[in-house]
Amino acid sequence: MDNSAIDLVPMDTRVQMNYIEFLDNSPVNKQLWLILIGVLMANLLDGMSVMMTSFAMPGIIREFKINSALAGGIFSAATLGLALGALFLPLLSDRIGRKPVFQWMILLFAFGSFLSAIATSYNAMILARFIAGVGLGAEIPIGIAAVVEYSPVRLRHIFLPLITVASSVGFIVAALLSIWLIPAFGWRSIFWVGVAPALVAIYVGKFMPESIRFLLARGQTEKAGEIAHAIARSAGLANIELVPPVMTANQPKPTFMRQVSLLRPMWIATVLLTACFFCSVLQTFGVNSWLPTIFIRQGFKLTSSFNYTLLIFIVTPLSHMIAMWLMSKMSRRSALFVMATVGTVCFFLFGLSFEYRWPVYVLVGSQVVQTLFGPGVMAVLYTFSAEVFPTSVRGVGLGLITGLGRFGAVVGPFLLGLSLQWGAKVSEVMYLFAAPLFAAALLVVIFLTVDTRRMALDNVPAG
Repeated sequence: MDNSAIDLVPMDTRVQMNYIEFLDNSPVNKQLWLILIGVLMANLLDGMSVMMTSFAMPGIIREFKINSALAGGIFSAATLGLALGALFLPLLSDRIGRKPVFQWMILLFAFGSFLSAIATSYNAMILARFIAGVGLGAEIPIGIAAVVEYSPVRLRHIFLPLITVASSVGFIVAALLSIWLIPAFGWRSIFWVGVAPALVAIYVGKFMPESIRFLLARGQTEKAGEIAHAIARSAGLANIELVPPVMTANQPKPTFMRQVSLLRPMWIATVLLTACFFCSVLQTFGVNSWLPTIFIRQGFKLTSSFNYTLLIFIVTPLSHMIAMWLMSKMSRRSALFVMATVGTVCFFLFGLSFEYRWPVYVLVGSQVVQTLFGPGVMAVLYTFSAEVFPTSVRGVGLGLITGLGRFGAVVGPFLLGLSLQWGAKVSEVMYLFAAPLFAAALLVVIFLTVDTRRMALDNVPAG
């Protein structure tokens, strides 16, 4: 059925559709918004988590009397937790469901934020950021899986990038709160804010339904039907007769080895998208984590460094909007290449502005322009990655890409901190971080030819 078919069906005409066809062609409705809002609130934490540590870092360095390399270890502990959480815990979402694991991981993140706020030593802070990272790392791929499994085909290029928009808004929220809270109440105050998202877990438990596709894969046809009918009622589609798909036999909970075997046909896509993810977060997390400190090292005052960093982050949501527009006009791989290429060129300009000591408006402006393109790479990657895996291994597939890719965020802050500790110029560091993403995006364009734009999830070819 055409993606807009439901909207065109006259109200006096009775139409029969199975649950999957209905999801692929459904109009925007209350249930879909409830799912999307829950995932967006949770992913707001992703951006906030990174930036909370970034803005708190000058105070942490002073209180714990640590150098740049050790400070980079705090960033890396959080991102190591993100990587390990994304690698292993989404396995549970393919076994027991998207909703319960998603809810638990939000609570784990809030607990890690609480431990960060009360940390009394460097080692305690390392442990706290690691725990928060584990929860957040698992929550992201599970949330993406939940959204893609409910999104109509015609709207996937909008709904999935909205998740990355939420992360970038988290950057801005953390920056605004840091500018207000840290000078007045100290660096610990921003981590107390990170405890509040425990309320999101309550929202998830009350309002977010389990994935219909997951329920069908587990043979829970009746429960899947209840959710599908509730969506139809909320959309006012009384003329749609919903029936179970033909193949709804109960599938056993997949073992780890079974999940690995199901991923084998998609190893090329997995490797290429993981490499691109790694290079993107290596660049974004590595540099953004240190931006306030970099500005301070260049002689700017604390307040000025916060303000310049905020100005750069404010445009981040626009980058994801650009990615949405590009994905509506071209294949995912082409959109990925365009975003990566323009972002890389602008990143080199940012480095040049340090090397040749251009005026501050050029220095900040070059990174603002780069931020209009570089972060949008993640919007394309999340969308593309969510589309290429079947329901039975979507959680673990997304977990592999985001988990292994997150090691770029482990390496990035530590590598940048170590480079500064060894006396490298800021401009040299910028050049080092600029090129890998372009190379990875080029490989995706050459070797990954599938175009998932207008395909139903069940029709995307393996590999």
